[in-house]
Amino acid sequence: MVEAKFYRGGEGSLHMVLSGHAGAGPKGQDLVCAGVSALACTLGRAVERLYEQGMLRRVPRVELYEGGAEVIAVPKKPYAREGAMVFWTVQNGIAELAQSFPENVGLRETLRL
Repeated sequence: MVEAKFYRGGEGSLHMVLSGHAGAGPKGQDLVCAGVSALACTLGRAVERLYEQGMLRRVPRVELYEGGAEVIAVPKKPYAREGAMVFWTVQNGIAELAQSFPENVGLRETLRL
């Protein structure tokens, strides 16, 4: 099962942590895993773009690896809402997968806007 967590940390940081495998199909053919992976990659690229546009305090942490992912971004105060919206949108995608495939995806912590 993929376990997903979205939360706020110190300095207004935004976090997404994914761990585990969906187990909905053979490796390379697991469509649930592919959906989670696509959302993780989307968030990673989105926070990199926020940084390129000067909206983050520092370079975001984007780690995507087999069996997990971690994305951390620290928005500058004027852009806190935009940063949160990016994470919230991906969180909603994960929530849809968790609702459709509860045996394969679990959403444990969530962000509020």
